[in-house]
Amino acid sequence: MERIRREELLSPKDFSKIALEEREKIIALKKRRRIESRTFSYLFENRDTVLNQMNEMILIENVQDEKEIDHILNTYNDLIPGKNQFSVSMFIEISDEKLLLREMPRLSGIEENVYLVFGDHEVRATPEEGRSTETLESTLQYLKFDFTTEDVNNFKKSGNAFVVTRHINYKESAEIPEALLKSLKDEIN
Repeated sequence: MERIRREELLSPKDFSKIALEEREKIIALKKRRRIESRTFSYLFENRDTVLNQMNEMILIENVQDEKEIDHILNTYNDLIPGKNQFSVSMFIEISDEKLLLREMPRLSGIEENVYLVFGDHEVRATPEEGRSTETLESTLQYLKFDFTTEDVNNFKKSGNAFVVTRHINYKESAEIPEALLKSLKDEIN
């Protein structure tokens, strides 16, 4: 997918005029691109979800400085899937704060143990560098699933697909619904 260019970003003033409408559209889009297991949810990012995140950040932070805007562009453009790749934001969905604090050490390394499984094939996720520590410190992890040409061909032929965690403390899976799977097959190249 093509990276987002500076001219596509709106000023806080311009985005505020359409923010409510944009939020409604992006909520609907994310709902179609998000899957859930018992403890985790996974958002398959695309150009629209990332562009919205950039514009929301600029609005919320009232960013006017061009260097800050360049930083946002560089940071968030990394979330756009590259060739033969899916980019997924993984959220830890433990809403009870006390339980979350107890579980964070047990979740350490979860980002290293996520797989996209389709047919008798699988692709292991690569987490964003610099986020992994002995104790998990963030309920949001950024993952990339990098496909070989063979993986792409097998994925396109698959009848179903799952995101699976194989962590010692968390073994879960979430099936990708048919409509999202079809979209992902169209997107991967």
